Amino acid sequence: ITSCNGNAEILRRLRNQYTSLYDISITDDDWGNFVVGEDEDLGWLGYFIGKSKCVNELTIYSSGEGENIEAFIEGINRNQSINSLHIGTDLRGVSFRNLRPFFRNNNNLYQLEFNFEVGLECAESIAFVLDENRCQSLESLRFEDCNLGEDGFAVIATALRTYPELEELHLQHNNIGLMGCTALADTLRGWEASNLKHLDLDGNGIDDQGLQTLAAGITNTKLEELYLSDNLITGAGLRSMSDYFQSESCCLKTLNVLRNDFGDEGAVALADGLIGNKSLTSLCFHPHQSGITRIGWAAFSRLLCDTSSINSTYLSNHNIRTIGHNSSPLDIRQYLGLNGCPHPAIHKILKSHPDIDMEPFFQWKLKLLPVVTSWFGSCRSRIYLGESIHRQSLKNRELSAFYKFVRGMPSLTVISYWQQFVMNAQAERRRIDDERRRLED
Repeated sequence: ITSCNGNAEILRRLRNQYTSLYDISITDDDWGNFVVGEDEDLGWLGYFIGKSKCVNELTIYSSGEGENIEAFIEGINRNQSINSLHIGTDLRGVSFRNLRPFFRNNNNLYQLEFNFEVGLECAESIAFVLDENRCQSLESLRFEDCNLGEDGFAVIATALRTYPELEELHLQHNNIGLMGCTALADTLRGWEASNLKHLDLDGNGIDDQGLQTLAAGITNTKLEELYLSDNLITGAGLRSMSDYFQSESCCLKTLNVLRNDFGDEGAVALADGLIGNKSLTSLCFHPHQSGITRIGWAAFSRLLCDTSSINSTYLSNHNIRTIGHNSSPLDIRQYLGLNGCPHPAIHKILKSHPDIDMEPFFQWKLKLLPVVTSWFGSCRSRIYLGESIHRQSLKNRELSAFYKFVRGMPSLTVISYWQQFVMNAQAERRRIDDERRRLED
């Protein structure tokens, strides 16, 4: 009933419930562990898969010229152990609707992946099954290089409105366009409690209008990774993300915009939008393919370390570890390196303000002087003082700060000195009086 000894061995191990056989890859070449040959009876493979309690992963890259494809599908429908299903073929025209019992009976499936040219009719069948048989265990859904198109993806996205448990959506290279972005945004907005953490939209023909539509939907998610490479996004589209970046609900850690020619306008939009953002650590793009000049890099430099004042430096972005690539300008790479150090704000202040201006603090008079003393103490104890910041240099800055306080408020300094002198004298007189009374007693 098989075309080779290798396939016969797979059937034997399935029949005997070998726990070591936890994944089956069906191909028409030697890549998989079940190679479909001419006149292969797939019905037996489906039969034993249906009875298996050990198979966790099933990959169908090809059904070749095998026979009894319907019986093969019927056997899969009886399986309840599969937790990862990867379909890389159209199953020779068999409707995806025939897999309805599998989704209805299997409570372990957490990953579903498609990797073939999915036409509109097939997309509608997949959407029908997902909508009719809600699989609550499903966490990861992949449509990779399926070329769904706007109409095909729109029906898929609509069916996903009852899947807020999804944590990953991989949708790269499907040409979803504006219609797809609109459908996806509507779905994301409809999820009251979303678990989505990973969204891959690389190569989907998304323009500024599509990104603006999408941005309104992702505010309702716990998204941590967003991939938008190989699209048609410019500065206008990236600026529409600003509200999302600055919202308290933003959890985004990684943003990939590789191979988008967004230029200086996009760089400024990203830099402005990320002011105050506490979550993003990686902003990936190719510097030489993004159209950024020194104007755009200056905006990123201000984002990482605004040197206009000490307070501005303190409020700069100290979270991002990656901007662009290794070919980013030197100052950007240096600031990103400081973000990887403990207490990056202290490092940036000491690096960017060798002569600390104390005048803005005079409004608090001498009350702030102990705070300044404590801050310099923290500098000495909390950070590594490398070649650029020697301990003697730090001590000189501390003395300079004290001097500026004294010079800026001489009257208060003198008054404070004599007040302390009188207090010490009074304390000494009380001590002497107490000692005299004790001797007289």
